[in-house]
Amino acid sequence: MLLPTLATERVAQELLPIIQKEPTLRPGSYSNALEEYAEAMVFKVFLQENRILKASELSLVQVEEYLGGVLDFTGELNRHAVACATRRDSAAVARCRDIVDALMGQFLQFDLRNGALRKKFDSLKYTLKKLENMLYELSLAEATGMKSRDAEPDDPEGMDTGNAAD
Repeated sequence: MLLPTLATERVAQELLPIIQKEPTLRPGSYSNALEEYAEAMVFKVFLQENRILKASELSLVQVEEYLGGVLDFTGELNRHAVACATRRDSAAVARCRDIVDALMGQFLQFDLRNGALRKKFDSLKYTLKKLENMLYELSLAEATGMKSRDAEPDDPEGMDTGNAAD
């Protein structure tokens, strides 16, 4: 469970003077925590406002932590798209795919060397492929007449419904 936003920011702010005094302490747990924080905030803003949070909106987070958080966010977005696909909400899945595709275009402009960001970027390619496959499968389901799980099931003729009066 994520700590509430204000508590997370408060703890990070309390530790910041120590980190600034001894910058070699930032890599590791502190930086990883801020990357997770960035991921959570980007996902939260996406769900609430349907937009991607800008790095400038996260004052405690450095650029590399923000980028790592955005790349991790795409994994959360993929899981969100699966939930949308389960409801047969192809428009929401398409929106998720479009966001991942746009992020892919942005990240292609970086010269990511071997490292944590490069590994995360490599997973972005697979996330995009999964979302494209999900949309394809949804289009097949729609073409064959499969309905949303939320829709009322039809009573096909000849189907035993358990009623003796049928």
